[in-house]
Amino acid sequence: MNKKKSLVLLLALSLVISMIPLQASAAVKSAGTPAEVQSLTSSENLEHNFVNVTANGTSLYVEVETPIQASEFNVSVRKVQSGGSSAWYTRVYPTNAGDYYRFEFSLPNYVPRAGGALSGDYVLIITMKRGTGTSDVFYKNCAFRVSNGQFSILQYDKIMKENARLDKKANKKKVSNFKKTNMSDVKSICFRDPVTKKVASVTSKKVKYFKTVSNKVVKGASTDYEKLLKIYEYIAENFYYDDIAFSSGTKQYVDPYRNLYNMRNKKKSANSQGGKVATTCVGYSAAVCALARAQGIPTRIVNGHHISLNNSSFNTWSTEKNITELDHWWNECYVDGRWITVDATPGNSNKWNRNTNKWTYTGLTNYIYFDPTPEQLATSHVLLEIKGA
Repeated sequence: MNKKKSLVLLLALSLVISMIPLQASAAVKSAGTPAEVQSLTSSENLEHNFVNVTANGTSLYVEVETPIQASEFNVSVRKVQSGGSSAWYTRVYPTNAGDYYRFEFSLPNYVPRAGGALSGDYVLIITMKRGTGTSDVFYKNCAFRVSNGQFSILQYDKIMKENARLDKKANKKKVSNFKKTNMSDVKSICFRDPVTKKVASVTSKKVKYFKTVSNKVVKGASTDYEKLLKIYEYIAENFYYDDIAFSSGTKQYVDPYRNLYNMRNKKKSANSQGGKVATTCVGYSAAVCALARAQGIPTRIVNGHHISLNNSSFNTWSTEKNITELDHWWNECYVDGRWITVDATPGNSNKWNRNTNKWTYTGLTNYIYFDPTPEQLATSHVLLEIKGA
């Protein structure tokens, strides 16, 4: 074979190999059979800020502490794949404990108004009311089973192992690789214009702006963990989610400089007006990355699949379809000698409808995905890729 033919063959082979999605091919294809365990804790490191769920034989005991004030919490359970109907519902009034609020309740296995004994797989939902407003999502991430009158919590070990595998692989890289304040390692993700498809340059002016904003956001915090928590609160409090951009996959304005600048300066644009800005999960994670790195906190942008938990489809990993489909982005940040998950998107229920230009504000509603336990993360997130560096 002459050199010319060999070169053509080599180039063709290289092209084929480059098109193979190596990360996707290694991804978990199914969640497997869940283990039935007795407890689930949302966080072990946030003080007075957690949801603990315990299966106590013939009942499900739930204990909650949160700094978020609400007049009442509404608790319901939805049978898996049954649509929006509740199998059980109750109203709980929290106790004011000073710096936080707490409540607890037990779910029985027999509910007369729900048709008798519970049986099958369910998802626990907690919403809250503040003032005369609508119910906002506080927690909807615990799947459990009732069999022969006995409760157990479903834990998908295969999802946990996959998340740990990808983290271990990414952790081989130097932590300092994820401190680039100009975000050059994730530039093509965070600064691409959805219309022109051009990637904006990240100038020293933009880097300086991130630092200025970040300093204001973290004011009063003394540790990196506290600073990161303030950044989470800031993005979850102020950003709005653009459902239409997500569902259509178009016009997702994610540029953190543009979004932060337009919001803080009340500039009108295709996705902002009057101090409000709308984006998707990519935009939330890009803003967290920009502000955290501005404080010297190593931060990664990751993507994966988020389980379907909405009024038309409440799933467990056993019923979820296409778990290798990329449909969500979030962050991992390095503090106190470890990488923690930070997902600000489910931290609010702020919505913008671009068709009607209706902005619905809830503000910060929960901390469930700020430094969650691996068990809590695996109730709804499976990692596919860890980007950058």
